[in-house]
Parts: sequence; C-alpha cells; structure tokens
Amino acid sequence: MYLPIKLPPGIYRNGTEYQAAGRWHDASLVRWYENTLRPVLGWRTRSASAVTGSCRAIITWRDNAANRFIALGTHSKLFAMNELGTLKDITPTSFSVGYANAQVTTGYGYNTYGNFAYGVARPDTGVIIPATTWSLDTWGQYLVACSNHDGKIYEWQLGFTTPTLAAVITNAPTSNKAIMVTAERFLFALGAGGNPRKVQWCDQEDNTLWTPAGDNQAGDYELTTPGSLLAGKRVKGVNLMFTDVDVHTANYVGAPFVYGFEKAGSGCGLISAQAVAAIDTAAIWMSSSGFWIYDGYVKPLPCDVSDYIFTNINYGQKSKVCCPQ
Repeated sequence: MYLPIKLPPGIYRNGTEYQAAGRWHDASLVRWYENTLRPVLGWRTRSASAVTGSCRAIITWRDNAANRFIALGTHSKLFAMNELGTLKDITPTSFSVGYANAQVTTGYGYNTYGNFAYGVARPDTGVIIPATTWSLDTWGQYLVACSNHDGKIYEWQLGFTTPTLAAVITNAPTSNKAIMVTAERFLFALGAGGNPRKVQWCDQEDNTLWTPAGDNQAGDYELTTPGSLLAGKRVKGVNLMFTDVDVHTANYVGAPFVYGFEKAGSGCGLISAQAVAAIDTAAIWMSSSGFWIYDGYVKPLPCDVSDYIFTNINYGQKSKVCCPQ
C-alpha cells in the first residue's frame, strides 16, 4: 500500500534538519510549479561566442519592428545579441573598465616601503569598492546603459550590420551610479554628478536636454537620506529608488516640480545594485536586514531560507548579489 507524502513547497533552512521535519531541507536545480517539485529543465547555447569579463546585468527587449535583442554588461564590456544569436561588442570608446570583484582598500603601512608615491594619502583601511555592475533600460527601441564604475550614460541605437557602438548621451550628467526610465518617459540619473543622493532627470521625451528652464521639464532633487543611491525600478504607477539604507518613491506631478519625492521605508535598503526584481504590481529585493516587498507599502517578506543565506554570505562581495527576473 502506497501512502502519499505531501511536503509543502519550498526549502526550509531556518533551523536544523530536525527542525525542518516534514519540509524540504536542501535541493539543487529544481523549482516549484503548482506546489509540486519540478526540474528546472535545461539550458541551450544562444551564441558560439563568449563575452569578455564578468557579466553583471542583462536585459531583453524588442525594437519597433518586433526584432528581439539581448544586452549584457560585464565589468569590462557592453554586448548586444540579436535573435539569431549574433553577439556584438558595443562597448563605448570612452568606457572605463571596472572591477570583476569587490576590492578592499588598504591604508598606511599595508604595503612595502616606497610602493606608492610620497605624500599621496592612502584611502581608509577596509573601505570596499564594489564589483562593477550596470543598470540597463530601454529608451523607446534603443538601449540606455550606465556602469556604476564608469558613471557615464550611454545609448545604443541598434545596428548589427555596421560597427555602431553605444555612445555617451549628449549633455547627460556624469559620475552617476545608475539610471532608470520612468513610465512618463523621463531618463533618471541616480547619484548624478557624483552626489550619492541626487536624482537628475532630462526633459520629457528628450534625453539630451538636462538643463531646467521654463519651457521644459528637466530637473533634479536631492533625497533626504543618509544612504547612497544604487538602483531604480518602475512599479505600476510609481517609480522606486533604492539606496543602501532606505527606499524612496517618485510620483509625476507635472510642472513646476515635475516629480514629488517621498520616503517609503527605512532600514530596508538594497544589499547590492542588482538585488531587486520588479513586476507590474510589486518589487521584491534583498537587504542586509532581510527580504522586502513593495506592493503599495514597504514591508518585510518572510523567507524560509533567510538564516542560511545571511549566515553564509560573503559580505565583502555582497555587491555581486543579483536578483534575476
């Protein structure tokens, strides 16, 4: 006689194996679909060519003719792939190569005598320079991109038959940490001009006009936060901006202020620039304090594996944490 064993979906690791009695305690290459355990299925090669560098961001989209594209940003390059699997290096000529891994800076007395120039101050010991990542979005059918190390905002206007590379957007601020395109068709520069709290946006539908004037809607705003901007996401009717400490919203209000900003939650900032996924009605992200969700309000998201994750994570390399979607 066979008796069915009904185990709830998901892994439980907030405790010992004995505390996980009646639950799945460990798994690999599986997923849950309709409350049942299924294999994740396989992968297939999209291109015979390999990208250069450590991939830190990816985006898929269609152009106005419904042709499909994939863009990939690594610490050293920017690539695009068409639906035929043709991989193209579209790295801008002025791009500054970043870091494949997070770097820990060292202070006075770390290295051998005479290793550095006399009189040049060493950075504070233990300061972590994050691994380089990209924020990728679409401006109509075009790709817009920004590396948090390079800081410039680029646009790629498609094209696989010519050596078209991504190019710096005219007049856009530099030394930025991230970008996002709002539902109202404004391009946001986050951490604009090297100010970790500054949000700057172009005129509506014109990503080359960034100087505010009476006849346009370009502008900027400095968030009231002790944190540094890392990422932005669109979520049904609201634009979310994440720092490493808190979360803010930007709502379109029209001229003269254009956007109204409000803090949505504290103590829930991103653990890394790529640690957030957004769907139509919600955003879910990982913080150093746990997992969180925004569905109109910021609130903690219970997780049965949080103890395992936060006990074993390498915080020195937390900038590599990624939430695929």
